[in-house]
Parts: sequence; C-alpha cells; structure tokens
Amino acid sequence: MKLEEGDFSDWVKIPARMQSQFFELAEKQAKNVKAKLLRDKEKLDALRRVLMFSRIPENDEWKNWRIAVVDGSDSPVMSERVGGRFGTFGATYHIFQGLDLVSEEYYSGDYSEYQIGDPEASMKMLSVLTAKLERETAMDCLHKDVDLIIIDGSFFGFRPNCRILHRQRLVDEPFKTGLDLVKYTRYLSIKLLESGKAIGIIKRVQSSAIDGWTIFKNGDDKLQVNRNDKDILSSLLKEGEFFSYETAFQDPISFNYYTRLALAYLRYAVNLDRSMDSIFKAIKGDVERTIKKDLACEPELILRTARHYVRCAYPAPAFCFETPVGFNLAPLLAFFKASCNKATGLPIQLDLTDQDVTIPAGFTREFVEEIEARLAKDPELDKYEIENHFGSLNPQKQE
Repeated sequence: MKLEEGDFSDWVKIPARMQSQFFELAEKQAKNVKAKLLRDKEKLDALRRVLMFSRIPENDEWKNWRIAVVDGSDSPVMSERVGGRFGTFGATYHIFQGLDLVSEEYYSGDYSEYQIGDPEASMKMLSVLTAKLERETAMDCLHKDVDLIIIDGSFFGFRPNCRILHRQRLVDEPFKTGLDLVKYTRYLSIKLLESGKAIGIIKRVQSSAIDGWTIFKNGDDKLQVNRNDKDILSSLLKEGEFFSYETAFQDPISFNYYTRLALAYLRYAVNLDRSMDSIFKAIKGDVERTIKKDLACEPELILRTARHYVRCAYPAPAFCFETPVGFNLAPLLAFFKASCNKATGLPIQLDLTDQDVTIPAGFTREFVEEIEARLAKDPELDKYEIENHFGSLNPQKQE
C-alpha cells in the first residue's frame, strides 16, 4: 500500500481490536479465494478448449477518424439534509483526431427533492438524469463530423429498476414523471444506437453469459464457474486477443438470456422433469417482461446490441465493449490496441475524459453549502428556517 507523505492508512483509523479482527478476516478470505481459484482451474481449462478467441487484426483505418468520447458523472452520495436531498451530475465530450485532443465541452446539472420517500429512488433518478445528459451530449457529437462515438457504459445500462421511477413526480424538470424521463432517455439511446457510429465501453461488468451458455449447452451446471464474464475472460484471454458473444454463441443477443439462466437455473431445475428448452423459454420470458416493466417498450427495440471483450495489455484485465449488431470490429480493435493505456487496459482517451468529468466525493456537500450561503443573504428569509432546512440529516457523519 503506497501512501503519500503525511497520510495514514485507513486501517489505523479504526480501533485496535477491530484492526486485529480484520487481519484475521483477511486471512480467512485469502484461504477462501485460494480454494476457489484452485477449484476453478479445471473448469477454466475446459472453457479455454471450447470458447473461440481471435487475435486483434492489423488495421489503419482508425488513424483518419475523428473520435468523440462521452462520459458523465454524478454524486457518489446525495447530500442528505433535514429539508431535502441534493445531487449533482455532469457530462462532457472530448473529440480526438487520432490521439490528439481537438475539442471539448462540459455540461452540468443538479437534482433535488424533499426529504421524503425512498432514498434508493432518489439515487436512481439522479443516475437516469445523468444518463440522459450523457445521451444528449453524445447526440450533439453526431453533428460534429465524427466517425466514432465512445460512450462510457452500455447503451441501455440505465435500465435496471427504472420501474421504481415511473410514478415519481419531478419538480423543475421538463418531464412531469419519472416515466417520461425514462422514455426520453430510452429514445435517445435508440437513436444513438441506430446512428451506427456509437459504441459503449462497459467497465463494471455484471453479465455471466458464459456460465449460462455452459448450462444450456451441457444441460447442467457442472461447468459453472460462478464468476462474471470479465473475470473469466481476464483469466483466458492473452494480450492482443478478443472474444465475441456474437461469434461464440452464434446469436448476438443471446447473452442477455444466458446471463439470466446462470442466475436462475437452480430455481427452475428444481423440477427434474423440465427440459432445458423449456427452462430457456421461461428465462427468455423473464428477461423480456423485465425490459417491458423497466423501459415501457417492446424488448425488440433494445435487444439489438452485441458485446465483445478485448485484452490490450497485461496485467490489466480484459474490458467489455458493446456495439450495434454486425458492427465492423477490425478498425475498432486496432484503435483499442494503439491507444491502450497500459495501466488500465482501456483507451487513453476514455481515461482522460473520465478523469476530467468525475465529480469528487465532497463536491455535492460544498454545492449545497453554496446554496445555503446565497439564501443566508436573502432578507426575505428567516435565518432560523434556513439553518433548519439545511441541517445535516445525520450530524454524526460528514458527507
């Protein structure tokens, strides 16, 4: 653990007894992880023999591209005050000619609501507002003569649990309800996908399609590794190799269903007489019903993306990227390889853009303090009421 001069490890900030207990817990977890890694080795070797990996092709087309990278950020936590919840968010585009930055712009927003209702819904609303701003920023780039737009995350990564927003009322927004916001963000995402110029880089992968595929293919879960696909493929892909669900599964969108199968197989397999085809049909229905509930649309509208993984550097892990189905991968993969940041394995353009737009953990607190300071100067307001409204919901914890 590397510390700057004058800094102290967070470990020494907790009571000595807890430090000792956590050392013991770390030892226990190390043994558990070791046992799993040894146990998984045989299964990973079996997967290596059946999955298809390819080398990144040589291609120079990308050298003439104007590339827009779009990223956004929101408050890691909302500022919780007695009278309300406050969040901040932002988005940016950086346009590169090859590897050179030629243009950039930034956009900001805030979200607040009364201190009532479910905080989870508030955080979800903030997340979708951020996604909307990112999509609007990306759509703006379509009019700037770019050849490729890279968004941070998947096209419909905002989808999970959007249903909890549908009946939420919005104040000081152009949308009356959360459902209106979700529909508009969905609309922008579809337009971006249909442009044929946009792809997404997904850093936080939750899919386990490979496990689901092995279950479907073998009729049981004996080869299930219980790891997400990024974890599995980081173990299997060599530097300079890529993997595509589109090629491996002979169906570009089936990864959506295989992921669900990996998570729900045991629940369906309780009925020993049920065939794998019957289970898969039920799984497919689950996925499509969830999409309808979250995005209020037919599944076919959004199940039009393909996902791939590439490893451009070692020891950095493989990363996942999402494209329209049938997208020409050769120049894109060559671009990834040429622009790779060896420390992260990602395109350096994405790392630079992310660094520029990330909202610091304490910024939203300072933003709310700025609001309070402006109101404190207003002679029409009672200072007592202002202090009550902006008092910390939990005075023992600093945001």
